[in-house]
Amino acid sequence: MIDLGLARIGRLLQHTPQTWKAIHVAGTNGKGSICAYLSAMLCTSGVSCARFTSPHLVDRWDCIAINDKPVSETVFRDAEEAVKQRDAEGRVGATEFELLTATAFEIFHRQSIEFGVIEVGLGGRLDATNILRQKAVTVVAKIGLDHQSFLGSTIEEIALQKAGIMRRGVPCVVDGSNQPSVLKVIEDHAREVGAEVVYPSTSSVEEALSSTNTDLEPHQIQNLACAHLAFTLARPEDKRSLSDLLTLIRQLEWPGRLQKLSLSGLTGRRQEVLLDGAHNTQSAEVLAAYVQKHFRPQGRPVTWVLAATQGKDMDGILRLLLQVGDKVSAVRFGPVDGMPWVKPTDPSEILHVASKHGINSSDLQDSGDDVKAALSWAAEEAAGGPVVIAGSLTSCRPSMTAPNHLIVVCGHAIWQGGPAKGWDESEWLIESYKKGETPTFIEHIKAGVRLLAGDERAVLTFSGGPTRKETRLSEAKSYFNLAVANELFGFVTEEWEGTVETSRVLLEERALDSYYNVLFSTVLFWRVHGTWPEILTVVSHGFKRTRIVDGHCAAVGFPLERVRFVGINPPGMDGKEQVDGEKEDAMKGVQLAMGQWEKDLHGVGEELAGKRRARNCWEVHQRLFLTDEEREKSGVVTVMLECGTEALTEGIAHLKRR
Repeated sequence: MIDLGLARIGRLLQHTPQTWKAIHVAGTNGKGSICAYLSAMLCTSGVSCARFTSPHLVDRWDCIAINDKPVSETVFRDAEEAVKQRDAEGRVGATEFELLTATAFEIFHRQSIEFGVIEVGLGGRLDATNILRQKAVTVVAKIGLDHQSFLGSTIEEIALQKAGIMRRGVPCVVDGSNQPSVLKVIEDHAREVGAEVVYPSTSSVEEALSSTNTDLEPHQIQNLACAHLAFTLARPEDKRSLSDLLTLIRQLEWPGRLQKLSLSGLTGRRQEVLLDGAHNTQSAEVLAAYVQKHFRPQGRPVTWVLAATQGKDMDGILRLLLQVGDKVSAVRFGPVDGMPWVKPTDPSEILHVASKHGINSSDLQDSGDDVKAALSWAAEEAAGGPVVIAGSLTSCRPSMTAPNHLIVVCGHAIWQGGPAKGWDESEWLIESYKKGETPTFIEHIKAGVRLLAGDERAVLTFSGGPTRKETRLSEAKSYFNLAVANELFGFVTEEWEGTVETSRVLLEERALDSYYNVLFSTVLFWRVHGTWPEILTVVSHGFKRTRIVDGHCAAVGFPLERVRFVGINPPGMDGKEQVDGEKEDAMKGVQLAMGQWEKDLHGVGEELAGKRRARNCWEVHQRLFLTDEEREKSGVVTVMLECGTEALTEGIAHLKRR
């Protein structure tokens, strides 16, 4: 059910404080990408932030992210239950989207974020997200004809609804490529409200892109310009240029928007496919331009896998996408969790429209409800040629093989960012005895990414909390930032080139020692994927092998025959080089620590727990589980220590029983 209005959402949130500042983004196309750029910029700047976008791609909770990572199902359901209880007790009668919005804002409050990036669900003025109380900036992206039955029959009427997110005294960034009549409506409404309209410059973005050798499509440049201007207005104290930020956001991948995927596990196809949720004529025009630029010059037909929501302008969309000689498989998506009003178009209707646009009957495939069959047919028919999956976002992400391999890269320091991309030691926060080791940290990161690229069922976790009082940035996040800055998620093999999806990278941002690198990362894998990993690979210093494998992994309860260790030592610690005084002291410290861990397997004694307390300058909680319900669901037996650390009383039973 879609029922616009703010009364119900207001009642749901009357007891949920909004202590965070909001950047509110409306529009027909591009608003999701703008939100992704914005949250990346905020995270890169060390600001705790959250993002709420819609619709979700697979599960309801994947539309809510904290510091650029989707919230866990446990966190989501705990907040959702509280919101649903308010709805029932107050007899509010909230819609599905209002419940989802209230759940997102409840999570934002519980996570104590500083900024929230919020995408409008439908329209703007009466959308549930417009209940926001502390808007720092509003953004209006590209506007087109969509949802006319709710927003108005003309583009000007729709623009007025989108402009309804403006607030007095709050600047509004507007995509200047909108048609003049749309801009006039927005400017007129801004004067009535008392808001300032600000237009971004694409020339400065193009200049910054040229200096970093980055190639973006025209609409991506426009979206990036809007996002950067909104970021500078929301964070005027952050003086970094777009060029400084680009190295960390250039590999940002927004699921379902010109996204490249590997389907080798499903179809055996080695070449990547393109995934884009082109759901209206404007987004189809963008996709068609991309295909024309990157695929059509190859001289091979494009094979399409298409699905659509009922009510979409399939004739207008396919007129833009298809050319004579193309091949089309149409598929019907199933029920959408939390969005029962979304209904699929019958595949036969899609194929009928495709035939009107010159596609031969022999090149049409009705795949019914079977997405895998549609993809397999497309892979075979394309024979190495381009394959594009397009249509409504509710249908365009195929299910992949479940992960079973956890790769943990242990953090040892914090890279603060900088033009040398980590190769200048002055960019790092390190202890004095770690001087000369920063290239080794980069080699650890490279090793983890290589392992991830070589196993499609693997998940890579960078592990390490915020251990320095100079910054809230965690070791884990800094390692991820460094990997992006050095373009480590792109790789080339003898057979094909592609990228590692950063959606397979997790950040464990609480661990304060090597034991908790292993334990917190293992629990995080379970929290995200619902199962325990079958294989564990740890990347760290080689001289820590005995401590980590025979000590920590055994204590955690991971079967040692399924543990792999990649050890890369820093200079001066492999016994082949002259060791200076500080290195010698550090080696003695390693031996001392090993003895402490042998006596105290779970690190609960005063010596090891005291070291963690000393490192925990930002008082990051050290609980294994977020709720009692989650702990009970896991079946893991733990004990809470006086210092606030949650520790195992025995190994993880699930792993012992494998």
